[in-house]
Formats: sequence, C-alpha cells, structure tokens
Amino acid sequence: MVPQRRPHGHPRWTAINDSAFPHERSGLARIRRALPDVDPWKAWSNFSFATAHGVMYEVDLLITAPNGLYMIELKSWRGDIEVHGGTWVQTTDAGAVIEHADPLQLTTHKSSALARLLRAVGEDVYIRALVCLTNDSVRVVVPAPDRRYVVSVEELMNRLARPTHDARIRMTADRVARVGESLESVGIVPATTHLGGDW
Repeated sequence: MVPQRRPHGHPRWTAINDSAFPHERSGLARIRRALPDVDPWKAWSNFSFATAHGVMYEVDLLITAPNGLYMIELKSWRGDIEVHGGTWVQTTDAGAVIEHADPLQLTTHKSSALARLLRAVGEDVYIRALVCLTNDSVRVVVPAPDRRYVVSVEELMNRLARPTHDARIRMTADRVARVGESLESVGIVPATTHLGGDW
C-alpha cells in the first residue's frame, strides 16, 4: 500500500518519505505551497520503484497537472552550472568545482521506466522529465535543446499550468485517480537517500 501522508495539510500531496535535509525540504515546500488544491493536480514525493529487472530508481517528485504527468528531479545547487559533453559542472560560490552526471538524462530514463511499469498495469501514460533548480540564485548554462527541460520553481509551476488540447496527455480527475491506483499496483516505496545533491 502507498502511504497516504499529507504533509502540512495539503490534500493533494503524498510524501512517501520525508527528506532529512533542510534545503531539500525547503525546495519541496516551495512547490507544495504553489500546488493548486483543485483537480487534476496531485503530487507524490520521495519514493522509489523497481523495474521489471529489479533495478531500483528514486524519484524526487511526480506531479499530475492539467497538461500531463511529470517526473521532476530537484537540485538545490548554488553557484554556476555549465554542461560539457553530458557532464554538469558546478562551480560553487566558494570556487570549488564539482562534476555531476547529467540529471536530465537520468530523469528521462527513470520517467520512461516508470511509464512502462504503469502501462503494464493498465494505465497508458507518457511521463515528461524536468530538472527543477530550487535555488533562485544559481546561474545555469544549458545547451539550447535541453534548456526548456531545466526550470526554476516559478518556471515549473507556469509550465505545469499551461492548458493542452492533446487528449493523450491531458489529465482529468478520473485519470489522476487511475494513476494513483497504478502507482499502488507498481509498489512504490519510500526513497532512502537525499534529493538535492551538493550545494
């Protein structure tokens, strides 16, 4: 069974696990406060799922919105971010240089894996991948083809609220309920590691 906890009383947010890190909780809280309390909005945070081959993946945030279903990777990085050949290079405010594996590529892979599981239990959905940089002071340079998939919290909520006429991806209250049932059938469990990565 999927735990049905509702942090801070939000009726449309289910935290499968809680983060132990203040900066991660802060990023999730900003999105939670902005989440409309109307259909078809719904969120599940901090969970893991196993593929048919037994590979475990962790998900920071999954949201149903008017224009579709989104898997969102949260990063609380500070400083400057540049992408070089698939590696995200962070230069912190203190001058340290840290290399990160491409979070957009990984999230795209995870979203496809979860979509396959949901289809296998009867819910035919397409899950779009986004990376949300929750620190508004971060400076990021991403190749043009990927820039639309890397967003701030404000950009995220604007993106999710856009209307769509595409019935294949549009979410309704009934469809959201089926997604929730399918997640339960898949057997999502609490995530065990942190979300936001290095500062």
